[in-house]
Amino acid sequence: MKKSTLGNDQTTPKTTIQIPITSPTYKKPPPPSDAAATKIQSAYRSHRIRALVRTITAVDAEAGRLESLIQRQETVDLVRRDERERVRMSEALMGLLLRLDAVPGVDPTVREMRRGVSRRIVGIQEVLDGVVAESRTIGGWDWDWNWDEIVKGIEEDAVREWGGGLEMERFCAEKLGFRCMERFLRGV
Repeated sequence: MKKSTLGNDQTTPKTTIQIPITSPTYKKPPPPSDAAATKIQSAYRSHRIRALVRTITAVDAEAGRLESLIQRQETVDLVRRDERERVRMSEALMGLLLRLDAVPGVDPTVREMRRGVSRRIVGIQEVLDGVVAESRTIGGWDWDWNWDEIVKGIEEDAVREWGGGLEMERFCAEKLGFRCMERFLRGV
């Protein structure tokens, strides 16, 4: 029997076998302009977050400085005595809160850092308010007092009670000694 040949002298197979052709699937790389834009955006975001974290860290360091200052006994005494010093400390703490308020919360980490420092500053402000309130509270009573006025009132009451004359200074010095006590308490 003769095999059938085609025009090119090749034999044709009796059955056809189909071989599946599969090409590997892979992602096409983004065009070069998209990759560059992504890199630039990522670099800018990280730069922006680092700058915000630096701002928050600076505010936190300043809050730490104010906190250590408030913990000193000299500052506590000064804040209790001088209204201007108390206002100056309160304004410094409020200024820190305003600087924190200017930091946008673009990232969850930045928001958490800002929230933590803000709570710390509010806590320091409460301590400062407690120091001032403690100086006005004696024995559970709330006093808005001045030491000079209290001593003067005690002296006047004592002079009237013991029948002192017009010369209150001399009477107090001889009989009561309040001026000496006042000098001792003031450290004069």
